Amino acid sequence: MPPPLYCVTDATVPATTTELLAAACAARGVTYVPVDAGRFDPCEEVELQPGDLLFRPAVSYAAVRVEQQLFAESVATFYAGGDALFFDGAAAPLLFARGGLPIPRTITLLRNDRTLQRRAVELLGGLPLVVKVPGGEAGVGVMLLESWASLVSVLDHLFAAGSTPQLMTYVPDALHWRVVVVGARAVAAYRNYPYPDDFRSGPSSDPADYVVPTPSPLTELAVAATRVIRREFAGVDILAHASGRLYLLEANFPCYFPQAQVVGGIDVSGAMLEHLLAKSERLGRAR
Repeated sequence: MPPPLYCVTDATVPATTTELLAAACAARGVTYVPVDAGRFDPCEEVELQPGDLLFRPAVSYAAVRVEQQLFAESVATFYAGGDALFFDGAAAPLLFARGGLPIPRTITLLRNDRTLQRRAVELLGGLPLVVKVPGGEAGVGVMLLESWASLVSVLDHLFAAGSTPQLMTYVPDALHWRVVVVGARAVAAYRNYPYPDDFRSGPSSDPADYVVPTPSPLTELAVAATRVIRREFAGVDILAHASGRLYLLEANFPCYFPQAQVVGGIDVSGAMLEHLLAKSERLGRAR
């Protein structure tokens, strides 16, 4: 009998996410066990069995702590190793750069210093620039600033709010791709188009924009980014410039995978579950 999947969720997780995971489990005879982070009792001894499957689609602080409490080295997850469970996602741009992956030039501002800000703007090639506050979703926290007055006023607000903003070179005339990686392969890729009157983009509603990709520079970059953050599943955002150059924006774990499945008809949840089941078997052989 296949091992169960323990899914750490909370009220913020879209119903589509858990429904697709539960359906993938049912199709393979896997018991789906939801673990509600909002109801979890940290004083209760909960021990997963060797070979059990564990995934956290929730992104809240509480959900992360629940996952960490449930984790064991003998449990199959999307982490490349146990210590990867404690990886600080804010460090990803530094890791990408040091790994030689092409990212837009990025500087993290640690204090509200006008002289430092002017130097950063010069190093990044001048205005316009993108200001990003890590942790947001669906483009929230990503701002395009086209004048010095708008830049400093926004930075004043962000620092007053306790944020640590990143300045990034703006890449115009580029197509935004989301590539979904499971294991060491890209299982889906889809285009994102700019919203009306906005520089930010959102996923296409046209099934023709969704593909099961073959190896290419785009998918190889996505797989490499997933490997750098020590994950075996991620939604990787990449800009493909009109010149042919690729710019890695981020690798998201967890990510909203149902888009490719519901619109594009690609069985992402099935690929995810198959990966965890195969990993569970490898862990069993190792024991």
